[in-house]
Amino acid sequence: MLHIRHITKSFPGVRALSDVSVDFAPGEVHAIVGENGAGKSTLIKIMCGIYAPDAGEVVLDGEPVTLHAYKDALDRKINLVSQEIQVIPKSTVAENIMLDKLDRYLSRGRIDWRRINQDAARYAELVDLTVPVKGLVAGLSTAQKQLIMIARALSSDARILIMDEPTSALTRHETDNLLQLLRRIKSEGVTVLFVSHKLEEVLAVADQVSVLRDGSLIGT
Repeated sequence: MLHIRHITKSFPGVRALSDVSVDFAPGEVHAIVGENGAGKSTLIKIMCGIYAPDAGEVVLDGEPVTLHAYKDALDRKINLVSQEIQVIPKSTVAENIMLDKLDRYLSRGRIDWRRINQDAARYAELVDLTVPVKGLVAGLSTAQKQLIMIARALSSDARILIMDEPTSALTRHETDNLLQLLRRIKSEGVTVLFVSHKLEEVLAVADQVSVLRDGSLIGT
């Protein structure tokens, strides 16, 4: 269970969040909506350790946690699929999917590339990414790179998966597959935070919806 308690965050000249409290339960898709500037991105960056709140706390499974960096969130099985494309073009699809887990495949000082490619292919199939995992990322479409990022997050066995506008570059078919995937992973007890401006997608997949406006929580 993830609780956001009385979170406040200001930047020079603007209060991005003001006393925001939200609960995120296991096994549900919880959408966060609001217009640009409402505070959505600031809130999820606080939950990922990218920003530190000025006041308030993040409580995970009943214990307050201090997230100094994104790695602290990853260590607690909190993962973010950001809206910005974050891939390494000159590396393979498999390397990008398994990027933060390569140390798991070390044996006697060597990396087991066969296992990496096999595991990456499994996660690529989950998100309906139909490109060779041994191929380079350079030259792939924006939508395909977005699917690589989603596959990378799923491969981390996240308990809390935060998705910031994940369908912005996807086709309708890819979006439908992603929404179906979210329904499946929530049935495994994963908490999904789904940030979107597309209300038809929110209504199709979300169990709860929290609305932000001008840095304040309007309601859930």
